[in-house]
Amino acid sequence: MKKLLSIVALLSMVLLSACGGGSSSKTSAGESGGSKKAAEVVKLKVGHTLSDTSHYQKGMEKFQELVKEKSNGTIEIEVFPNGSLGGERDMIEGLNVGSVDMVLTSTGPMSGFAPEVTVVDLPFLFRNEDHAHKVLDGKIGDDLRSKVETTMGVKTLAWWENGFRNITTGKTAVEKPEDLKGIKIRTMENDIHMDTFREFGAQPTPMSFTELFTALQQGVIDAEENPVPVIMTSRFYEVQGNLTMTRHFYNPSLLLMSTNKFDSLTNEEKKVLEEAAVEAGKYERQVVQDMEKQYISELKEKGMKVIENPNLESFKEAVKPVYKKYESVFGKELIAEIKNTK
Repeated sequence: MKKLLSIVALLSMVLLSACGGGSSSKTSAGESGGSKKAAEVVKLKVGHTLSDTSHYQKGMEKFQELVKEKSNGTIEIEVFPNGSLGGERDMIEGLNVGSVDMVLTSTGPMSGFAPEVTVVDLPFLFRNEDHAHKVLDGKIGDDLRSKVETTMGVKTLAWWENGFRNITTGKTAVEKPEDLKGIKIRTMENDIHMDTFREFGAQPTPMSFTELFTALQQGVIDAEENPVPVIMTSRFYEVQGNLTMTRHFYNPSLLLMSTNKFDSLTNEEKKVLEEAAVEAGKYERQVVQDMEKQYISELKEKGMKVIENPNLESFKEAVKPVYKKYESVFGKELIAEIKNTK
């Protein structure tokens, strides 16, 4: 009997070994020492307010592709466009309560969260896209990202882009600031933006982007301002007759992530997201420039009157009081450093 029991015990041990019994070695390879199984897929929700044909969406699709490739399919990015997760302010707040994992947002609505970063929203601060990219991809941009992380308690993955903003109106064609006198124009909830349009003579009306089309359609406001790709993909040409290429604000964007979610990942997973965010951001910036060139002619075909050479000097002269006000906030030295970046 004892001999039979010994044989059964031996067979049991062999079967357990063959079936992989005991402690599994299929844990994450990350240096953070997590206990996730290798086959476990991390799913991350990222939201933005623009359409599913926008430059944001095209950048997000590139980001999805890169993350899948770099993680060998162990990280999945789920994209929610059209403000389906809320407005930019709502989604930013959602990062800290866990309702959203990641947000692609312009800096416009961030004045209430991290006012230091809104120095980039000063009117006519950047000469062109190359100038803006050199500033944001250098020490100044790194410092601003660090301030956002410290102030807001979020992770910044990379600078992306919304583009240079331009004015659209319903009836009045705008060639100089005086043409905006008394016009009610939608702006973001951003003090610099509102102060700028007051100096132009307009009546700035802060409003969530998700409410904008309907407000224009119903005549609640008369005008709005956005980059050309947004004007086209959001179909503002259906409710606005004029486009003036003022390029008054350069509008960078930040890809933000919940710190709690980021910290829960392995080091390898973190590296995948950071690398993919930078690569996709560079791709998305080029998409913005390509779209602007293409869409100006298409907006003309759709009936918009496009004023390509307004009196920019008069607009720049009008915003001098804005600079005087905000020099005490951001410092003359920082503003000068940004303007003088080559």
